[in-house]
Parts: sequence; structure tokens; C-alpha cells
Amino acid sequence: MIRKISAIYSFVIGISIVGMWCMILLTEGTPEGPLEITFHLISEFLMAGLLIASGYILLGLKTKGAKVFMVAHGMLIYSVLNAAGYYGQRGNIGMTSMFIFIFIVSSVLIVLGFIKRGNFI
Repeated sequence: MIRKISAIYSFVIGISIVGMWCMILLTEGTPEGPLEITFHLISEFLMAGLLIASGYILLGLKTKGAKVFMVAHGMLIYSVLNAAGYYGQRGNIGMTSMFIFIFIVSSVLIVLGFIKRGNFI
């Protein structure tokens, strides 16, 4: 059951990251310089790709996706903590709360993975 929840969660978050960045880039743009945003986007889309891949692998091959899941969610935890600070500094409580929620859920899933040595998935 947790494996299926983890897989779907990874899919949803990965696809949401791609969607959020498309929306940001097409509407408001970013304050970063061209080189800075290029590297930032590479890391964001790499993370999204790993999240989507981990969801796919977990659904199809069960425990084989545990390592990809751990790496992808480690990247996600770093990213959402950084984003929570960015939006928190600007007073955007909604986005900050969402990123903190994602941080908590991903942290719990990673801890479960370590406790069960990757076999929870």
C-alpha cells in the first residue's frame, strides 16, 4: 500500500513541478539572470524527471525503484526547503505552507524507507 502511495505521490509531485515551471516561465518570468535560471531549471527538471521515473519504476518493479525514490525525494526536500524560504521572504503564506507540507510528507516517506531498508516500497 505504501509503495503505491509513494509511486503516485512521486508522479503527482514530478508532473506538478513541470507544470508549475511552465506556468511561471510563460506568465510572470523569473528575476534570476539567464545563466542562473538555466542551471536552476536543469536541476528542477532533473528532479521532476527522477520523481516521475521513480513513480513509474515503483509501480512496475516494486522495490527496484527504492533507490531512485530516495535520490529523487532527497532532491525534492532540498528544493522545497529552498522554495519555502524564497516564498516565505515574500510573504506568500500559501506557497510557503505547500512547500512545508511537501517537505514533511517526503521526509516521512524517506525515513520509512530507511527504517524498512527500502523494502517499504
